[in-house]
Amino acid sequence: MNKEIWKVFIGIIFIIFGALFLFKNQYWQSLISIALLLILPKLDKLTEFILSPKDGINAKFDAEKEKKAKIEEDIRENNEYITPESFNRFKKIEEVILNSLQKKYGGELKTLVHFMYGKPDKPEFRYTPDGVLQTSDSLYFLEIKYVIKPEFAKVIVKNNLKYLSEVYSKLLPSIGDKRFVIKLILASAYDLSDMSFDIPKGIEIEFYKVDF
Repeated sequence: MNKEIWKVFIGIIFIIFGALFLFKNQYWQSLISIALLLILPKLDKLTEFILSPKDGINAKFDAEKEKKAKIEEDIRENNEYITPESFNRFKKIEEVILNSLQKKYGGELKTLVHFMYGKPDKPEFRYTPDGVLQTSDSLYFLEIKYVIKPEFAKVIVKNNLKYLSEVYSKLLPSIGDKRFVIKLILASAYDLSDMSFDIPKGIEIEFYKVDF
């Protein structure tokens, strides 16, 4: 409780300083105050923080809890119970696919990277992809969805495409010169490649056959 009270108190201080800097036309200092306010709730897990007028805000957190939550959500999408066995199976599939994609495309692969982007006066968006793959000319955000039964595929894809389309539109202005693609990887023991989906701009679907 004391920790949360201190966070609220410090947050109020950031707001006051941000307003004062803005009143004095010190926009960069005001932006820093707002950025610090955004990361305050997760300050104890922050491992890297980059603030740039061109690229917006890029923060890296200890995102193990977020990763756990995403895997558990993937399990629920397949109408399965969350057990140590199902959790480990989904996690293993994700790790295998990420390694395979890095070998396929080359480049540098990072996981558990937490992005926050937004306009200087209104930073508003944060997102943690399953993997970030950067090559010489492209930046891929990788979202892996394990589909246990083909009848679940349509709903899983529909729900995720809507969200990923929003991610793409918000992050695109901050990416720079690289080609930016969000890849939705559908992994399954079944062949789903003959299924068709209404895919929004900036999103690509890739099918991946797994044997476990």
